[in-house]
Amino acid sequence: MNIEFACKVDIGARESNDDRGLVLDQVLDAGVYRTESTPPAVAAICDGCGGYAGGGLAARTVLETLAAVPPEALADPQRLAGTLEEARRAVYARKQEFPEFAEMCTTVAGCVFCEDSTLIFHAGDSRVYRYDGISLARMTVDHSAVQSLVDAGHMTEEESLHSPQRNIICRCIGIECEPPNIYLSHSPIQPGEVFLLCSDGFWESVPEQQIQEILSQDRALTETAERLTAQALENGSDDNISVCLCACHGSARVVEETPFVLD
Repeated sequence: MNIEFACKVDIGARESNDDRGLVLDQVLDAGVYRTESTPPAVAAICDGCGGYAGGGLAARTVLETLAAVPPEALADPQRLAGTLEEARRAVYARKQEFPEFAEMCTTVAGCVFCEDSTLIFHAGDSRVYRYDGISLARMTVDHSAVQSLVDAGHMTEEESLHSPQRNIICRCIGIECEPPNIYLSHSPIQPGEVFLLCSDGFWESVPEQQIQEILSQDRALTETAERLTAQALENGSDDNISVCLCACHGSARVVEETPFVLD
């Protein structure tokens, strides 16, 4: 099995960029990065929380911590959880180094792809989607104030996109809160599947039906990443935009009668 990655980080309509991307051991501050790898492999994006100086530094710190650990180690959920805790401590250490960034924090959303399993981890409102060639499925549930209202039936998904509370998150890395969620599936990414990791600057502006339409088109993966970013800008995104596409090619070892179900 071979996994192709295309990561695009764009400043968007902002004057500064607090988004960062990670593919294998490469941290991306801006532009497009493409590579291929066999499993195990890791990809992630971070969105430094808006309104807090140093968001970009927090995002880079988290991704550099992940990049320093071999993907085969991150394939162990306990080691992954430990590494995310190391990332939290690393952000706190940078706060001590740069007191002016005392409030910095960041979201995270990522995947560790293995031969026979997939781990998804996230904190905040950055997301992971899975496209199987037919339909698009969201694999994460936002840690946000509006998601709590949606879950409680007090607000629709559409209303949440326009709520003045939509940028309030309930979990991240850099403040005292619950750790990131880690989900494990005992089935691998399959040939033809694409995982999309993205920041809220992307998904708030591009409806899921539009995402699915773009992913269904026959483009090179880097072109698809560029097209998704351009669509967010065309739709009026006023934030930094990060997308990371992870596409499986070739054959994968299939575990019989094991659907893609997250633990």
